[in-house]
Amino acid sequence: MSNLKDTSLLADLMMEVMPKAMQALREEMRESRGGYLSVPQFRVLAAINRGLTHNKEIGELLGVSEAAISRMIDLLATEGLIKKGVNKADRRLTVLSLTTAGQKFFNTAKSSARARLKSKLDLFTSEDAEIVSKGLETLQKNLALLRDK
Repeated sequence: MSNLKDTSLLADLMMEVMPKAMQALREEMRESRGGYLSVPQFRVLAAINRGLTHNKEIGELLGVSEAAISRMIDLLATEGLIKKGVNKADRRLTVLSLTTAGQKFFNTAKSSARARLKSKLDLFTSEDAEIVSKGLETLQKNLALLRDK
């Protein structure tokens, strides 16, 4: 893929395939979380699990207002899934973390979604699975090139 036409086709393919792949992952996570949480609430747990610890950065990731993210966080704290702490350097900042119950809930839902996804991927031929695997490994290795700098 050394010429512009090939990378244009790659860009088109990524623009078409990636949203569909993300939708499939979201559907698996939605099924695995049951009706206990809304999808945005579950995404808050996922963001905290990935290391995001402040309302503002989680709100920006989810594309919601600070008021909306604050309401979600308050609800999740009331449910005992996250705990709010205070940043020692700046006491105005709330630091979020998963509680033991929140981590367990998240891990169980993620494991269930992974198992559901695996059962669907088991339908791939071994050749297709190898091609997809190599493609995803290459994408993962070069992901930094896709981010804004």
